[in-house]
Amino acid sequence: MLYNDTRAGAAVANTVAATTRSTSWELIGELPLRFDAHHPQGMARVDSTWWISTVDVDRRLGFVLAVDAAGDEIERVAVGDAARYHPGGMDFDGTALWIASAEYVPNSSATVYRMEPGGQPERAFDVDDHVGAIARCGSDGDLVGWSWGSRRFYRWSVDGRLLAAKVNPGFFVDHQDCQWLDSGHLLCGGVAEVALAAGPGWLGGLGLLNAADLVMEREVPFPHYQGASGRVGTHNPLWCEIRDGRLVVHLLPDDGHGTIVSYATPLEGRAR
Repeated sequence: MLYNDTRAGAAVANTVAATTRSTSWELIGELPLRFDAHHPQGMARVDSTWWISTVDVDRRLGFVLAVDAAGDEIERVAVGDAARYHPGGMDFDGTALWIASAEYVPNSSATVYRMEPGGQPERAFDVDDHVGAIARCGSDGDLVGWSWGSRRFYRWSVDGRLLAAKVNPGFFVDHQDCQWLDSGHLLCGGVAEVALAAGPGWLGGLGLLNAADLVMEREVPFPHYQGASGRVGTHNPLWCEIRDGRLVVHLLPDDGHGTIVSYATPLEGRAR
């Protein structure tokens, strides 16, 4: 099996598909990062190590960071180049991480990299668009991702041949990170800035993207915010698992010395 049993895709997809505005999410864990993680974009856990893609905006540098279970940085790998220094949402296919590093503007360009944990990023192919997130559909599948703000969905072969493209008709949130589920979906997390009577605010949400036809089958709000920054939990990185009969979503919304926060809700079919 590609992933361990805690990542069973059908159970995740069914639970997200049944989620509503009234779904209860319980905060069950917090892991403060003991270093400056800059502006995190994507996240995946491999065994007990967290891998985080991030951009140092001031120095125009992109990195993939390895973080241990205590919140300490144990590895920092540069990714991208002088022009394409913004790594986006990423995922792990059982052997390697897939990361796209793009120019920091919409409608630009990106380079897709394959990186095995402990190794260096290897260029896979270039894309004539900003790629905001990417994931491989299983250990031998295609790659699915999207443009800046998830306005366009794409599917590529692993050597970069464009297989499908579709305009996203939805404007609920701009999705930022994704994770392959063996149900045939990508779990997506995102955020939108909205105008409120009191001023700008944040709307967060989760989504299920069907990888076969590039259709967003479900989008639901995520109602939890960080106290200090006011950012919604799904602001950028996301990674999920199943643990003790619950869907656990791990999030890293804040920049700098942020905290990986973990929220849980019962699996579909169990008491909520």
